[in-house]
Amino acid sequence: MKSNSSVYIFPHSPLFNKKVSREFENFGEENSYHLFSSLLLNYKEILDSYNKNYRVIYCFDENDRDYLPMEFANQNDEIFFGDLNHKTEILKLMSEKYFSDSSNNLIIFPNSIGVSFTDIQKVFNLLSIEDEAVVIGKSNRNKIIFIGFNSFNKELFSDLNWESLNYDNLLVRLGKHDNFLHVLGNYLAINDITDFKNLYTELSKKESLSYCSQKMHEQFTNLFIEYKELIK
Repeated sequence: MKSNSSVYIFPHSPLFNKKVSREFENFGEENSYHLFSSLLLNYKEILDSYNKNYRVIYCFDENDRDYLPMEFANQNDEIFFGDLNHKTEILKLMSEKYFSDSSNNLIIFPNSIGVSFTDIQKVFNLLSIEDEAVVIGKSNRNKIIFIGFNSFNKELFSDLNWESLNYDNLLVRLGKHDNFLHVLGNYLAINDITDFKNLYTELSKKESLSYCSQKMHEQFTNLFIEYKELIK
């Protein structure tokens, strides 16, 4: 019998093995790690707070297997390891292992912020219909933050441009398929210095506490202090 809904945290590349993880702009190895791991752990904190509501699976690169932070010491965390250089193949394996067991599935790309638990609930509510449906979360700069679906379309995902994850490109591909489409916006993808400045602005707002706790704010504040010249 299918479970109701599942969330998948799906990074673009290795995160925790500093030897192979990508650097952010000119941040260097340590601060790039700090930024990207903090973004992912922010999602983990949100999902851990409501872990009885949905099944949560973390998809990490094989290179991260021996480098997971202490936050993943809990044996109850479901972790899937694969080669993130071959995302289409990973999704095929995940389809066989996970997607078919859930009525509704939500893939979140964790180089992002702004998605609250209320947003996740909204996605699953929109997917809970008989017809095929897709819910896209997009950033203020037209990047894809998440993709929710109630029927896995392997053609759609095999055509996805993983390097850009551009919303307009995905929209063209979705137009070739018969499904209901819902779009949620105003999230942040963190890909360059402009995004980092926007992150500082967003986290300065009181309403950011709905998707980033005070504890996680402090994690990002250390970076803002380090790069205060960049966010002026």
